[in-house]
Amino acid sequence: MLANFIAIPVMLIFSVLQITAVSRIVLFNGTADLVLLAVAAWGVRERGRNAFLWAFIGGLLISFTTAMPLFTPIVPYMFIALIARLFQDRLWQAPILSLIIVVFIGTIFQHIFNIIVLQLDGVNIGLIESLQKVTLPSLLLNFFFLFPIYVLISDIGKWVFPEEIYE
Repeated sequence: MLANFIAIPVMLIFSVLQITAVSRIVLFNGTADLVLLAVAAWGVRERGRNAFLWAFIGGLLISFTTAMPLFTPIVPYMFIALIARLFQDRLWQAPILSLIIVVFIGTIFQHIFNIIVLQLDGVNIGLIESLQKVTLPSLLLNFFFLFPIYVLISDIGKWVFPEEIYE
């Protein structure tokens, strides 16, 4: 129950950090996505059963601050939560490997989804050029921030779901 309540301030902090500080760290035209990393890290956790709530809250917060059409960021974050839950069920002994795979698939999906939405909205964007100049640098920056975010989310998870002590 606490994990449901803690999702709002945690996602708010990550979205504000993403908008203010991390968006200034640019590699070509790509930036890191802390909300994506937080959703993926929470999803691969053993008890992160409410990853969809975290994804929805993060997507909602980002949709109000981005230039994308309203509610567009929710779909990729929900997909990332789904992929994280699927990989956590299959690779429960290797959360880091699951996290790397989820972030890779999630970043690619998010950028391709955003390109498609922008093209449907009438913006002329080249697929190959945007993949080279935005998606691949964003993927590299996401991997740069992946482990610090995973450590933070793991600590939050240990605080939310304390382990029982058996005597």
